[in-house]
Amino acid sequence: MFTEGESEFCPEANKASKASFLGMFMQIDRRFMGKCFGQMQELGIYPGQIPVLGLLAHRDGLSQKEIAERLRIKPPTVNVTVQRLEKAGFLYRKADEKDQRISRIYLTEKGHKAKEKGMEKVAENEKILLDGLSDTELCLLRRFLEQITANIDKIPGGTGKINKENIENREKEGKNH
Repeated sequence: MFTEGESEFCPEANKASKASFLGMFMQIDRRFMGKCFGQMQELGIYPGQIPVLGLLAHRDGLSQKEIAERLRIKPPTVNVTVQRLEKAGFLYRKADEKDQRISRIYLTEKGHKAKEKGMEKVAENEKILLDGLSDTELCLLRRFLEQITANIDKIPGGTGKINKENIENREKEGKNH
């Protein structure tokens, strides 16, 4: 059935084994996201702005602090992103009704339209990405990816999430070196 290092079901595996699965995932991610980012740039949206627009499309009226916490990015990064999106006409700020010191951030009509166009592009891209795969293969692919995602949780180490404690520890280490 199987000889040493050969698979009856996947003869390409012998050739492809030179490229690790991790390498293949990274290549797929880079190529696909590069195409998607290029399409978003045509809409006037840049990669770092996509998560902020997506979050506001889902939950309009957040403060910059709330955006930073939910996206796990630094507040200065959110500030720059919000300023650029505001300047481009995708969002606007409005003072909080209860606390005038807080600015709430909302998508403009242009922002909503860009989000809709972006989502259409993503759906079209996913359709193209999976073209040629049967329903059975798609089911298997989903199952494999779910298992891989679950397996990531088994890897020892930190979560990779940026939190206040990690930042403070890095700052302390930087001062000691």
